Amino acid sequence: MKILVDENIPLGRELFGSLGQVTLASGREVDESFPRLERFDVLAIRSVTRVTPALVERAARCRVIGTATIGTDHIDLDCIEEANRRRANPISVFSAPGSNADSVADYVWFALAHLTAARDEPLAGRCLGVIGHGNCGSRVARRAAGFGMRVLRCDPPLAERDPSFASDSLEEALRADFVTLHVPLTRTAESEHPTYHMIGAAELSRLRASAYLLNTSRGAVLDSSALAEALRMRALAGAVLDVYEGEPEAPEPLIRLSDLATPHIAGYAVEGKRRGAIVIYEQTCRALGVRPVQTDGLLARGFDPPRGARVPFDASEGPQQAADRAFRALLKSIYDIDATSRELKGTLGLPGRGELFDAMRRDYESAYGRHELARYRVGFDASVPAELRDRTARRLEGFGMELTGREPHYVLVAG
Repeated sequence: MKILVDENIPLGRELFGSLGQVTLASGREVDESFPRLERFDVLAIRSVTRVTPALVERAARCRVIGTATIGTDHIDLDCIEEANRRRANPISVFSAPGSNADSVADYVWFALAHLTAARDEPLAGRCLGVIGHGNCGSRVARRAAGFGMRVLRCDPPLAERDPSFASDSLEEALRADFVTLHVPLTRTAESEHPTYHMIGAAELSRLRASAYLLNTSRGAVLDSSALAEALRMRALAGAVLDVYEGEPEAPEPLIRLSDLATPHIAGYAVEGKRRGAIVIYEQTCRALGVRPVQTDGLLARGFDPPRGARVPFDASEGPQQAADRAFRALLKSIYDIDATSRELKGTLGLPGRGELFDAMRRDYESAYGRHELARYRVGFDASVPAELRDRTARRLEGFGMELTGREPHYVLVAG
């Protein structure tokens, strides 16, 4: 059996090598002209590979397409369904929904911590508008509970499927202090609730002048030109962007004008990427009737956190404000999201920006080694009073962090 694997899928050779001969390739180069495409039985891809009718036609032996991503908007599913009516061996398509949801939710909170740090703004009482309440959006919303934030949840399709879910309107969600997008990319022909350019000039005009907009879903959910103009005119306080129309050639104005601009890595915590690979590998094994190799321990492999690293924070003023400072200090110690943004912004004006964008994605794990926050154990120094400890703990518990005095990775120190 021959398996073509995107070179940026972690554990790709190790996992899929148990099924046969693995060929690694750049995902952007996998198209209908890829050499010997007709010889591969399995394609393990990411969102950078577009599965078109021409690719499906050439992939004559293909039985499985597995995408290590939460979405499938890069795969022409209608074309595959049509082709399967004619093929002796139909193609099964698998994805990994939810595999990197914790990574994306953590990213949003790294961004919120950064945005509110400069002016030392408290999060309690602020409003968070979550547009799309699926795997990612629901986790973002759940983390807000410990901060005393008001959360607006906008997801009309979910409300139609689940009578127990009451969706706030888009208009209401757009009036929040922080608006974060977590929707799949769909168009009018695909959905009664299309998301292509769902945030355009009209929607941006409804944002508060003090609001921040965050997008970690798909670039085309936003009208790039309209957002660039809104940022130029300072119609909103700022933006955090991880996805763009035209990737990897992301629009220069958006990278330059955003508070934080990163190269589509919100879901790239080590565990998120590995989990996606494991999910599509195990699905492929089931489809082929093959017993998968043991995958226990692969998520934690190589995790080497600090031991008892002391994290000082300003505990002056009230416990609510101090607890937010403790949270920000801890997240900054774990991962500096601004450093990733500065690296991407540093590519502006350079030749080959698309290649540099892809290189940052490829090298993200080795450069930053970000792990899901739930991996960490956090302790409190004796300098942290009981009430402040309790308020800080409520914030951190929403991220799944273990609060312990036994061998913590980080120790919060009040100053």
